[in-house]
Amino acid sequence: MSSELHIEEFEQMLMSVDIDELYLKQLFDIYHQRLLANAAACKKLARRGISMDTITSQQIGICDRKLNRYVQTSEKPDGAGFRGALRRLGLTKANGHEIFRGCIVEPVFDEGKLIAACGVKLRCPSRPAPRIIQWYRDCVYTHPIRFSIMVWGQRYVTH
Repeated sequence: MSSELHIEEFEQMLMSVDIDELYLKQLFDIYHQRLLANAAACKKLARRGISMDTITSQQIGICDRKLNRYVQTSEKPDGAGFRGALRRLGLTKANGHEIFRGCIVEPVFDEGKLIAACGVKLRCPSRPAPRIIQWYRDCVYTHPIRFSIMVWGQRYVTH
């Protein structure tokens, strides 16, 4: 009887964990750490009025195509789970490329939960592609989301 109780408690715990939220936080933490480690990108942002304090407080990051160094391959269970979550949430394309490739990325949190993100490309794409990319979690928002990076980015983003 006691083993059944533990199994029920374990099943309830599993149902209460939002694994996609964990993967999202991990992804945007990787982006943030990659920006903090990229002195050239930080200097470029500083020249455009985005300070290190702002980068830190807003958890701004960069999607520099190095995610594969931090996430296991899809042949491994952890890697497959992570990549599957990104695909389900619309953060990667069918070919596996991240939607924010080459972007400075600003996440937006509501009560600790990631609800949206905005990416701004610092360089003009060589082929037709949007310079600003917005991602919204599958929810209905009662108020518009204001991305600070879009305001900052008006200095260097052309539509």
